[in-house]
Amino acid sequence: YQDAPDWTEILTYFRGSELQNYFTKILEDDLKAIIKPQYVDQIPKAVKGSVQQLLDKKDELKNQDYVCSILDLHGVKNRNVEDLSGGELQRFAIAMVCIQKADIFMFDEPSSYLDVKQRLKAAQAIRGLIASNKYIIVVEHDLSVLDYLSDFICCLYGMPGAYGVVTMPFSVREGINIFLDGFVPTENLRFRETSLTFKVSETATEEEIKRLCRYEYPRMHKALGEFSIQVEPGEFTDSEIIVMLGENGTGKTTFIRMLAGRLEPDDGIKVPQLNVSYKPQKISPKSQGTVRQLLHDKIRDAYIHPQFITDVIKPMQVEQLYDQEVLNLSGGELQRVALTLCLGKPADVYLIDEPSAYLDSEQRLHAAKVIKRFILHAKKTAFVVEHDFIMATYLADRVVVFEGTPSVKAVANVPQNLLIGMNKFLQSLDITFRRDPNNFRPRINKLNSVKDSEQKKSGNYFFLED
Repeated sequence: YQDAPDWTEILTYFRGSELQNYFTKILEDDLKAIIKPQYVDQIPKAVKGSVQQLLDKKDELKNQDYVCSILDLHGVKNRNVEDLSGGELQRFAIAMVCIQKADIFMFDEPSSYLDVKQRLKAAQAIRGLIASNKYIIVVEHDLSVLDYLSDFICCLYGMPGAYGVVTMPFSVREGINIFLDGFVPTENLRFRETSLTFKVSETATEEEIKRLCRYEYPRMHKALGEFSIQVEPGEFTDSEIIVMLGENGTGKTTFIRMLAGRLEPDDGIKVPQLNVSYKPQKISPKSQGTVRQLLHDKIRDAYIHPQFITDVIKPMQVEQLYDQEVLNLSGGELQRVALTLCLGKPADVYLIDEPSAYLDSEQRLHAAKVIKRFILHAKKTAFVVEHDFIMATYLADRVVVFEGTPSVKAVANVPQNLLIGMNKFLQSLDITFRRDPNNFRPRINKLNSVKDSEQKKSGNYFFLED
């Protein structure tokens, strides 16, 4: 790096933008930075003790109660850190940053493991840190959360593992649209060949879709310890994707496991016998050997089939991973391999639990397109649990809304069309969405904004009209 720019060049380059003040301060003052790390599941290896003890140790702003109530941590304060689930660890890590005194707060992927409601609460907690002379920097792949959270956006482009370029800060709408377009107008530079748009599935407002091969599942009930779930009866057809919407702890994974035959419903009710391919929420690699060997062992016919290569393997960029050891893969690489394995297994119904976890924004869109195209071509059904709103609205033909008290009692409603289901779900979260006129991207309205109040008054929590 002999020809790295000196500070005067840096300050001149960013003159007039938000970043000029930031770099001037870094140069002149001694700024303290706190970082919330990306991989929160590593936290228990580094710190020991109960949530309460660790929060007390760092409570410099004396706002612990307020932060814990926003992030819903009061119930787990007495637990040891190693006993927390992924979502609880994430909320604990965000709280630890929000109660300390610093000049720069950095959050690396604050939404992973969190459900929609928790993502918005985390965004509120992070925005609660805003003060003059403070800088908050967030890396985030869920574009609707990013939209809700940010005041300015920098896009990063380049070649993964080789180099990256950071753009100047843009306004929120402009920044996200530049990222989706793959074109930076200020630099007159195209960094991706295709632009990404969000046409919501055509079936969104249709009451009845004429399709072949109807399957039905009965009314089911399941009690697991303190928790019980009531599943209302429903039916599904082929070439259809049903997205499950609900908070963490309302039994979405339990429902998926009952459909997969991994869990027997109570009362001796029988679930129809279907061939099922299941991608679980937590992926733990056990396979010794390379990705190629794993695909060869598990989905031998599919992974050499030209149609499967075109529809799944190429767009998921799995070929680049063929010679890597499965145990050495990163979270995002594992997720792509797990999705490929799930879709490669011959089945009637594909059950996919959180396909967007660990994937970056672009890979999420590719994954959504892959799932949609595969389900249509193969004339199969998919049930998907997804907390990324943009992915959920892109994928869903119909939605199953889960209601109730997390970890206590829940009800899975009958599958509804996208508009009715989304409206019901968003009403329970008290948030409204509008659509971007350029690329139809769903955008969350800021709480109590004019648009938010208007839509709540008219009962349109989710907009499909363009």
